[in-house]
Amino acid sequence: MPSNTAKKLFFYIQEIGQFKANKPYFTEREHLKSFLIKFTLSGEGSLRYANDVYQLKAGDVFFIDCNNHQYYQTESDEPWEMDWVHFYGSTSANFYIEFIRTGTHVFHTSGPPEKNRIHLIMEHLQRLQQNKNSKTDFETSILLHELLNELIQQKFQLDFDEAEIPPYIAGLKVFLDANYKQKITLENLEKIYHINRYQLTKEFSRYIGHSPIDYVITKKISLAKDMLHYSGLTVQEISLATGIDNTAYFSRLFKKKTGISPAQYRKTMR
Repeated sequence: MPSNTAKKLFFYIQEIGQFKANKPYFTEREHLKSFLIKFTLSGEGSLRYANDVYQLKAGDVFFIDCNNHQYYQTESDEPWEMDWVHFYGSTSANFYIEFIRTGTHVFHTSGPPEKNRIHLIMEHLQRLQQNKNSKTDFETSILLHELLNELIQQKFQLDFDEAEIPPYIAGLKVFLDANYKQKITLENLEKIYHINRYQLTKEFSRYIGHSPIDYVITKKISLAKDMLHYSGLTVQEISLATGIDNTAYFSRLFKKKTGISPAQYRKTMR
């Protein structure tokens, strides 16, 4: 079990392992204060989560919040082999929100699973738990943070030098930073930059980490958070200030991105 210090200060492991699960293995649960990462090494499984069904094969990773209902099971005749870790603490929820910003809880890694850095980090974490000492909590937290960063980097393919960012992508980011309070659509951007909207979205997401529209929404929500915290403006006034003239839509969007309503956010910050 993690120490009280670890729970207060660090990322910490609740459970971790690697095993092969034969049919009819399954797990179904909810209301568990934990995050779960599973990395499929061989065989096949499936995951039902958040109204989606994912088929899992070697090299697939899923990252879920176990507070929500989940069901996963072995699908192949051969055993479903996987690394898995239940963890919590620190900024786990923020990494989870970042991981699922594109709407999916699963992604496929490249190359042999046994050589993937995600697998290697999880193996290292397992070894740490088997040989604990006074430094284990610190080392575990560092490795979990490394694992979470590796997940984000691999999912969004963020392995590039800043100098490689195309000039038009850098220019688009400057444009969005200056105009995010305005109504911006992909159709507008397509006309301004004379680039197909799908290519524009793909390239911007690769180098900036968000689609252009999601980047704008993130900027709007960030501004709204500041105004809810530091100003006495009403939610309607804040909605208009961010460029959203439909207050109900603004409130739904804010809750979708933060997990709580604007009024709840204001209350927690005061």
